[in-house]
Amino acid sequence: MKFNASFIRVCYLKPVFDGMKQIFGISHQDLNIPDALMKEPMALIPFTQVGQWLTQLAELSQDPCYMVKLYEYLHFDRLGISGIDPLGTPDIVMSIRRINYGINSLHSGASYYVSQSGKIMKWCYKTAYLSKHQKSHDSLRVAIMLLNAQRHFLGKEYQPIRIQISGSSIGHQQVSELFGCTVIWNAPHTEIWLNIEETAQSISLEQTCNAPVTMPRSLFEKYLNMPQPHDDPKVLFEMINYSRFYGLPTLKTVAQLFDISEQQLQRRLQGLGFSFSSLCNYILSNQAVKYMLDGKKVEEIASLLGYANQQSFSRAFKRLRKSTPQQYLDKLNLE
Repeated sequence: MKFNASFIRVCYLKPVFDGMKQIFGISHQDLNIPDALMKEPMALIPFTQVGQWLTQLAELSQDPCYMVKLYEYLHFDRLGISGIDPLGTPDIVMSIRRINYGINSLHSGASYYVSQSGKIMKWCYKTAYLSKHQKSHDSLRVAIMLLNAQRHFLGKEYQPIRIQISGSSIGHQQVSELFGCTVIWNAPHTEIWLNIEETAQSISLEQTCNAPVTMPRSLFEKYLNMPQPHDDPKVLFEMINYSRFYGLPTLKTVAQLFDISEQQLQRRLQGLGFSFSSLCNYILSNQAVKYMLDGKKVEEIASLLGYANQQSFSRAFKRLRKSTPQQYLDKLNLE
């Protein structure tokens, strides 16, 4: 039995939360999302959690079509990833290619691709990790981001030929007015249709396609670290790493994140040759070293990893690394 989980980075959700704060006065704290998580743009979040949050945002805002209100915020320019500019190309076709490839490092278990029918280019997005009602919000989120990418090159008044949204209809009139075209609901996946001849004429005068990509090594490593849904060890690693934002990981909390029983989780761990306690110790110790390399102090690291106090963290770290966190940090600084 596979764990089969999808993850999305904090930075890819940033435009949603920025917009919700400014327009509705709703913050991540209203969803009980830890501040520490939102302060790590490259942190990975189980996509099933995101689906629940999107539904909660509709309830809190009392607006099932709240994504339309976030139009000005749902833009690839707002991801805030240092050294990465999805729209820094001469034309829309090159940016579509860049986004389709680059998104694999922002969202696993999701496909961004292009299909063609005659003179129509269909920019598509699909994922299999959300329920029907959650799909509506997520599909709109992505469709609006794709629309904004097109309008970046083709003008603010540009209207696609047709839009297909996964999930049931929400605010059909508002969505139709935003896109200015036919909108189809309950589609198998998200599609935004463009005229190929129009894409050939697009050009951006603000493009920076020849600018060098500059990114710190630690950020580059995080950017590449995206577990694929069926890579059980990596999926398990990241699920445990995510759970520590809510406190020291436990068998119960991790099992809930996978939507399985504790007994099922135990059996799967045994099948992979892991014990939960030793695996947690390894994952938290590994994350501690990453935080050290980022310049964080021992007291802060203990809190970020979910430990009740610095002493508990030091004991757990020393069992695996054979030195205290401070001794290890001092050694890193000397090197």
